[in-house]
Amino acid sequence: MTGPEWVWVIKKDLHGREVWRYRGRVLERQPQRVLLEAFFDRAEMPFFGLVLRPGDRFLEAYFGDRWYNIFEIHDRDTDALKAWYANITRPAEIGTETIAYVDLALDLLIYPDGQQKVLDEEEFAALPLSQEERLQALAALGELQTHTASPQGLALLSGLRSLFRP
Repeated sequence: MTGPEWVWVIKKDLHGREVWRYRGRVLERQPQRVLLEAFFDRAEMPFFGLVLRPGDRFLEAYFGDRWYNIFEIHDRDTDALKAWYANITRPAEIGTETIAYVDLALDLLIYPDGQQKVLDEEEFAALPLSQEERLQALAALGELQTHTASPQGLALLSGLRSLFRP
C-alpha cells in the first residue's frame, strides 16, 4: 500500500516566472484534471470581507483543458465554507510531480450566498495578451459566472467533485 500522492503547485506569471510554490495532496486525478487539498501557508490576511488564515483548507481543481482553476476555501477551525476563488489562467500543465499554471490576473470570488466579485480587471486589461487569449480568458470568466449564478449551480460546485464528471 502506498501513501498519499503529493504534488507541487506552481503559480507562474505571464512570462513563465515562478510566483508561488506549495504542496498539495492529490484527492482525485484524471488525464486532464486534478483535485487536491492544500493548506494556506501565508500570514493572516483580510481578503474582500474574508480573513484567510494559516491552515485554512483549500480544495483545488486544476484543468489541462480549461482556462481556469478553482479553489474551495474552508475555515481552519470549523471547516465552514468561506468562499470559492477562481483564477483565470492558461490551461494547467499537469505532471506527475507538479501542477503549473500561468495566472492571467483576472479572478472571480464567489461567496457562499452566491454573491460574486470580479477581481483585478485593470491588471488583466493591461496584460500583453493576444486577442485569442483575451477572448479565451473572458469566456472562462463568463462560464464560471453563469455556472455559479444559481443556488443549484452553487450546490453542484460544493466539494468541486461535480467538475470532474464527464
